[in-house]
Amino acid sequence: MTTKFVELTWKEFEEQFKPIKNHLVSDPDQLMFETYGDEVEFVISKITERKVWTYADGDYCTYVSNGYHYINRIGYYVCEVPYEEDVEYQIITSTEEQCECYDEDREDNDGEYGDPNCQECEGYGMITRYAD
Repeated sequence: MTTKFVELTWKEFEEQFKPIKNHLVSDPDQLMFETYGDEVEFVISKITERKVWTYADGDYCTYVSNGYHYINRIGYYVCEVPYEEDVEYQIITSTEEQCECYDEDREDNDGEYGDPNCQECEGYGMITRYAD
């Protein structure tokens, strides 16, 4: 079986798979489920239905991918519409990019490579860009 790779935007993900609201929290607009307690128990109960998506931290990005994953997880989404079994989906939610002030030779005690006076990165040397 060949696995097909599909990259979606967040909007396409919402329209196609329809993530449900987290009914276990007080915030009526919360979509993400936590990685512990009653929330993760609910998520686990939906794995066999192919409705679970993992929000994870990757190399210089955060992303959502179909399935239940443990490593680098931040949280989970549960959707109304199941994903296809032979398709691997990815939704990039943010990326880390080098700021113009980034300088490898400038590492400070906190492991930051940017100019402490930089307004854009505040000295970190990297900028988080959120996907639309």
